[in-house]
Amino acid sequence: TARLETSVTGFRAPLLQNLHDEAAAMIIHDGRRKAKWTHEEIEWAQVDKAKMLSTQTAMAVGLRGCLYPNLVIKTHIQTNAATGSTMNVARQAIKRGGYRALWRGFLTNQTGVIPAHSVYVTGLEWSKQHITRAANNWGCKPGTSSHIGSFIGGATASFCAQLVRTPTDIIAQRLMIQGSKGSQTTYQNGLHAFQTIVKTEGFRGLYAGLGAAVLVSVPFSALFWSSYTTLKSHIGHSMTHAAAFSAQVFGREEEIDIEVTQTAYFRPPFGIWEAVVFSSSAFISSCVALAVTNPIDVVKTRIQTKAKTGRTAEGGRLAQSGAGIIQHLISIVKFEGWGGLSKGFTSRVMTSGPFAIVGILVYEGTKHYAQKGKPTRC
Repeated sequence: TARLETSVTGFRAPLLQNLHDEAAAMIIHDGRRKAKWTHEEIEWAQVDKAKMLSTQTAMAVGLRGCLYPNLVIKTHIQTNAATGSTMNVARQAIKRGGYRALWRGFLTNQTGVIPAHSVYVTGLEWSKQHITRAANNWGCKPGTSSHIGSFIGGATASFCAQLVRTPTDIIAQRLMIQGSKGSQTTYQNGLHAFQTIVKTEGFRGLYAGLGAAVLVSVPFSALFWSSYTTLKSHIGHSMTHAAAFSAQVFGREEEIDIEVTQTAYFRPPFGIWEAVVFSSSAFISSCVALAVTNPIDVVKTRIQTKAKTGRTAEGGRLAQSGAGIIQHLISIVKFEGWGGLSKGFTSRVMTSGPFAIVGILVYEGTKHYAQKGKPTRC
């Protein structure tokens, strides 16, 4: 079988301007054109934990800070039984409390983000590594093992992080909506809110809606990481097929194989070619997971911001105290229609979409940056 390898150095078809020459090879094999996308997964044992966690956590704090107003708006929408558009809700919040209203609870929220994100990354990487290895030992195909590891790893990471984050989430949400119509309690700051909740509701009040929160975050994380792993492979394959076709259109007459790999060390860790694959996969995965979990997210937010009247601070209807998640869902559909279960979806996309794109690029980049034995290039 004849096998001829040629470098792509100097090949600059318009559609491939940003393709790293180091990352591609054109191969003739058996007279057939194929395209193959391969991505080297760096395991948890191969990275410097301190370097990776510090970089990831700094990214999470900074990005969540930039997107925090969207979270505030989402909370207002989900706790209000009759809201208008996202922009209208934002204007109402600003009218009541000024622009500071869009940043209420920020420091409290960040207090929970820092430890929770470290727990999340550690749980994700550790679980994914061990589950993937176990699946391989059970005879699963490498691709299947990776998907199983990503699904279980994402679920495990989210569950552990939710236990850490829930108390600060509740306090931050109470601060976000105070001053709204129907709000019965005024908090001076996060510490005062903590003391008030413990005094009036007990320590259990800091974990109100934990079941609903877990039913939102765990499926979201599991779906996101499993979808991301799948889409990354499919989109990568599709783009390399397109590259092969483009190569023929722009003057490459021979049948070719294109193999794009990340086993080489680049500066930056990956090029625009890989960045497009990573970011598009992350955004689509995020939207899918958001759509599936939004109804439970509405319930979770209303439980965590409820007033003693059985309504949320902004007038959204709650089922009777002690009712389960199903009863809350029925109550929302009964009084607000099916549209009530989609409240806050746009704001969640506006928050989670950019976070997923930037977060995944930082995630993939820092894994290479923190890889043990990898020299730093400037």
